[in-house]
Amino acid sequence: TMDDIEVGSFVAFADNPACTGVVFEVNDGVAGLRQLSDKLKDMGCGEETHEPLDNLKAVHAFKVGQRVHFKSDGPACEGVIFEFQDDGRIAGLRELSQKLKNMGCGEETHEPIDNLAPLESL
Repeated sequence: TMDDIEVGSFVAFADNPACTGVVFEVNDGVAGLRQLSDKLKDMGCGEETHEPLDNLKAVHAFKVGQRVHFKSDGPACEGVIFEFQDDGRIAGLRELSQKLKNMGCGEETHEPIDNLAPLESL
């Protein structure tokens, strides 16, 4: 529903699911999108586009800027989402915990969203 879409949401167009992006602003029922899919770029969109909220649906509940952890490795393996890839199925993470850096991740890593869970604020 429209209520689920906010800044940071990964969304797809209801009438064309290959058109996806990340919301960077919401004004008067219209969302501004960046990190656009190849399909939108092929249609002539540049770095960003705008689309009415009623033609958008959130692909999942994760958002850019959200702190998450790996289900497989527990809450000590965590970071902040900065992008989505592969139709939203892969999240890019930065601000990684020491445990992830110790596992050789470097400054950022990518992980399937199926293995991510929101880090509950303590």
